[in-house]
Amino acid sequence: MHDWWLYPLLFGGGLVAGFVNVLAGAGSALPLPLLIFAGLSPAVANASNRIGILAENALASRHFLMKDLVAPRFAAGLALWTLPGAILGAWSSVHLGSTLFQRILVLVLLFSAVTLYLPADLARRLHRLPQRYPAAIYPAMLLLGFYGGFIQAGIGFLFIFVLRAFLDIPLARINAHKTFIIALYTLPALLVFVLLHQVDWLLGGIVGAGAVVGAHFSSKLTLSRHGELWIKIVVTLVILAMGIRLWFF
Repeated sequence: MHDWWLYPLLFGGGLVAGFVNVLAGAGSALPLPLLIFAGLSPAVANASNRIGILAENALASRHFLMKDLVAPRFAAGLALWTLPGAILGAWSSVHLGSTLFQRILVLVLLFSAVTLYLPADLARRLHRLPQRYPAAIYPAMLLLGFYGGFIQAGIGFLFIFVLRAFLDIPLARINAHKTFIIALYTLPALLVFVLLHQVDWLLGGIVGAGAVVGAHFSSKLTLSRHGELWIKIVVTLVILAMGIRLWFF
């Protein structure tokens, strides 16, 4: 049995993650260390976190489809390219040595924290990459699928960066397509984790319930500047604390 206070903590972490993930990305960096703090191994926490990721992106995708922000056939075509990578990434994350996986996880979480603070002008310059090789979007989807299946944390920013580099559509539609693609490839990745007996349904389910609530609101609301700043601070502090624990203890 777990201490009772862990359950509202995990629910709250899932709520924040669902809210932030649908708006942009990096929200997964919060419940992942919380699940580890609750006593799960990094590999099981990584797998159990996918319950919330699937739920929040599926719910938000339904809303975006209703608002006609997603071209379903086009987005599904891109998502198909992510599936082999996602399956291989999920399998690889389980079969890595636990110490190596922990070190990779710490580096990814820290990278996710840094990307929260990229200057707006730098982000704009990165998004102006030349579109000379449009077919390169397909191998890019394959690599993003692998990364998403492997860890997931920070994948939202990566999808937005890649899709904006290749597609000449508004940011709102980019974000909607990102959400739809993540929802599709997360399902087979989660099934891999289930088959390998890596999912804690209780703790992952609590995070998932919070993620659904957060996704419900974030798919309809615009995050204020101050609210976004506080979320960045909280996520960064949690990542740093968990990174120190995983790296040194």
